Formats: sequence, structure tokens, C-alpha cells
Amino acid sequence: MDIKFVWSGDDTKALVYYVTDYVTKSSLSFHDSLSLMIKATKNFEEKLLNSSNSVHERSRQLLLKIHNTLASQQELSGPQVASYILDFPDHYTTHEFQTLHLISIE
Repeated sequence: MDIKFVWSGDDTKALVYYVTDYVTKSSLSFHDSLSLMIKATKNFEEKLLNSSNSVHERSRQLLLKIHNTLASQQELSGPQVASYILDFPDHYTTHEFQTLHLISIE
């Protein structure tokens, strides 16, 4: 096994990029994702031809429909499924966090 100490900032950034890219890689290829988004959009348009909702609300519903379509195709590993079925927590932390209310900037 090769182990190398990362000294420079450039090497560190490259390592963080590589690990993040590896951990968050999508199980769907681009063309599969695009096909699913097109299908979701067509279904959405067919169902809401005569909708009286505002443009903002229709946009929100379309994005939600696309997200749900893509999320439904996500592959899960055995340990992920077992953790969900057994109702294990999805994260562990040693701290209690408080909500921080910030002033919105417009």
C-alpha cells in the first residue's frame, strides 16, 4: 500500500477533489439522467395543461417531479437498506447544534 504525506495546498486540494468526486459519484450515466428528466417533464406537461397555478408554483412542482424521478432510480447498497429498515440513525455527532437565525438579505 502506498502512503504519501500531503504537504502542499495544491496536493491537498487535488486529494479533497478526488475523494469528494469518488464519494458523490452518480450511479446513473448522463444520458440515463437526461432521459429520466425528459420523461418527467413530458409527464408533468401532460398533467398540467390547464393548470391555474402560478408560474412559480408550476416551476417548483416540475423541479420536485424531476428530483423524485431521479431519486427513485438511485441504487442503494445492502448496508444502506438494512440501516433504513432497522431505523438506525443516518449520522453521529458528539455535539448538540442550535438553530442560528440570520437576517435574510434581499
